[in-house]
Amino acid sequence: MDDIGGAGAPPIDLFVILLAVLRRWKLIATITLIVMIATYGMLKLVPSHYKSTVEILVYDPQQQINAEVRKPIFPFVDDVGNDAMTTEIDILKSKSVALRVASELGLDRDPEFQPHSLPSELVIRLGFSDLARVFRKIGLTTDEREDEKVGKLDQAAEGLIKSLEVWQQAYILFVTATSHSPIMAQRLASAIAADYLTAQREARQEALQRVAAWLRDRVDNLQSRVLETEASIEKLKSESGIKETESNNYRERQIDELNTQLVKFRTDVEEKHARLEQVRSVIDAHGDVQSIPELTASATLIELRRRQAELNSRATGLENRLGGHHAQVIAIRTELTVINQQIDAETQHILGDMRNSYDIAVRQEQSLEMNLQGLSAHANSEAYVKLQQLQRVADADRKLYDSYLSQYNDISERRTLQDATSRIISPATLPRSPSSPRRMVFYAVGGTLGLGGGLFLAFLLEYLRPGVRTSTEVERSYGRPVVGMIPLVRDREASGTSDVRMVQRMVDEPLSNIGEAVRGIRIGLELASTNSKAILITSALPAEGKSTAAMLLAASSAKSGKKTILIDCDLHRQATSEALRNTHRSGLSDLLRGTAELGDVLARDPVTTAYVIPAGSTAPNAADLLMSHRMRDLIATLRQEFDYIVMDTPPLLPVVDALVLTTIVDKIVVIVEWGRTPRASIAEAFKILRPEAHRVAGVVLNKVDVNQLPGYGYGYGYRYRSVGKRLGDG
Repeated sequence: MDDIGGAGAPPIDLFVILLAVLRRWKLIATITLIVMIATYGMLKLVPSHYKSTVEILVYDPQQQINAEVRKPIFPFVDDVGNDAMTTEIDILKSKSVALRVASELGLDRDPEFQPHSLPSELVIRLGFSDLARVFRKIGLTTDEREDEKVGKLDQAAEGLIKSLEVWQQAYILFVTATSHSPIMAQRLASAIAADYLTAQREARQEALQRVAAWLRDRVDNLQSRVLETEASIEKLKSESGIKETESNNYRERQIDELNTQLVKFRTDVEEKHARLEQVRSVIDAHGDVQSIPELTASATLIELRRRQAELNSRATGLENRLGGHHAQVIAIRTELTVINQQIDAETQHILGDMRNSYDIAVRQEQSLEMNLQGLSAHANSEAYVKLQQLQRVADADRKLYDSYLSQYNDISERRTLQDATSRIISPATLPRSPSSPRRMVFYAVGGTLGLGGGLFLAFLLEYLRPGVRTSTEVERSYGRPVVGMIPLVRDREASGTSDVRMVQRMVDEPLSNIGEAVRGIRIGLELASTNSKAILITSALPAEGKSTAAMLLAASSAKSGKKTILIDCDLHRQATSEALRNTHRSGLSDLLRGTAELGDVLARDPVTTAYVIPAGSTAPNAADLLMSHRMRDLIATLRQEFDYIVMDTPPLLPVVDALVLTTIVDKIVVIVEWGRTPRASIAEAFKILRPEAHRVAGVVLNKVDVNQLPGYGYGYGYRYRSVGKRLGDG
């Protein structure tokens, strides 16, 4: 694949995300636990609030109380509206109620209902509130202490009002009190409701007393007036000689009846006269008779008008078709004239009936007036008229007297009137859990934030972590396969163990994990291509372990029975030569200069059993020597003599030595340190190798921490004995 890709992040993979979470589960759990502890600490600092609610029935519409008695007493008589309920809410939240409750419960001594500064709050939380109160009272005069008590009581009342919630539902008021203590919340709600009901009962009793006193005065006054009026009547009768007989009473009833009938007939006369004048004006003006009920109610007139409309329609149609002088048109016009005359005659007939009805009503009115005058002639004496006036006054006062006396007796007898008004229908209960802060909600939010923060930090660390750790990352990011992994070897015995000793241990323990890993790399390279004799080992940066990997690969090949040669082509650092202790003898640089022969530089390593060509003397023009014809001839010669050629070359990014050798090898293996080599460096190394990209066999991940491999989706794990230090940094 020619496009080796960049160093960008791999595509989203749910399995990769799950593995990232599992790898960082300790971090996620720690952050979540810290946030939960912080939430717990914050909730411990925030005081709890408890709410207790009492329900008060202000007005019961099912109670049947005399409305005449209720009107002067209760504000809720005919209808309990929103304004009335709002008034009751204002009463419940009034300063007077709050002051009485605060005094009753001693809220002026309760720290909850007193304003605190930060130092005083600290003193209270430390449990020294009583001591601070004692020291404060020392030195105060009696008046100052009284003023302080009044001020604290007022502050307590203000705090109580702020802790109250009152709302309405139909005729029920819900009163909720809030406090730091559940018992105090219940006491506050109960005290507010009890004080409100007590005030209502007292107000009701005062209203009853005022109404009873007012009714008593009215009853006494009316009784005196009735007695005085009756005495005047008796005196007038005796002085004028008028006797209360049945005939007088009958005459009075007749006069009353005639007056009633006269009013009725006068109204009828006026109505008939108005209707008659309306009909006359409409007929005289040839107006719309449809507005006159008397005309529209006549069946004869309706039929005549129907025929009139029909003849008009026919006449118009024939006139348009035949002309106005046609015989049929003239005949219809003649018939229409007759119909119009009949309509006028019927209208005059109806008008005459209305006129006759009006005349009859006028005569009846005149007859009633004459009869009334005849009866009244006998009752127009001054004494008689005055007697009738006194009798009417006495009757009116007697009715009022009976009404007020009945109300007074009703109020006097009703002793349980208060039971029909306000009452508690649901007492205040002891709250079992705080209303705020809602601890479970806070814990849920804190846990969610902690978990989210932990996940975010875990994903951020995963995104920002250097290097690559899985074959999937390498293949997706750079388009190259991972041909193997060399595990990280930690030294548990001696920190000074050399690379040769590590190689020796791999040779002595071929079934160890590191031996299996190197053998897998070698076999994988052989299976990938039949022409894999010359292998170039390089890396992007120094200290990624390429020299040690080259020695291990050469040792594994020699152990398998192949004639193997290891060439140290790193003429700058010479890490392989130093490890094999061949730094003071002639080597590759001398061979390429022509100052030494192949037999002079070729040696066999006793540990790996592989042949070695060391780097030789220092060469300032290493790249020129490596790209010379002698180097090509040397590799060609070695191909004929050896089965496997391993070339340890310098890193790709610092120098170009490895690049000049890529054209004479069969396969290129790039060593990448697991989890450390920057992605950009890996990408840059593959860009350098782009001209010979077809020779790149793949990537070997070196210094792999096998303890972390399961967290990256590897189902297997290395089980090996510790055989030394980390793989070399050559």
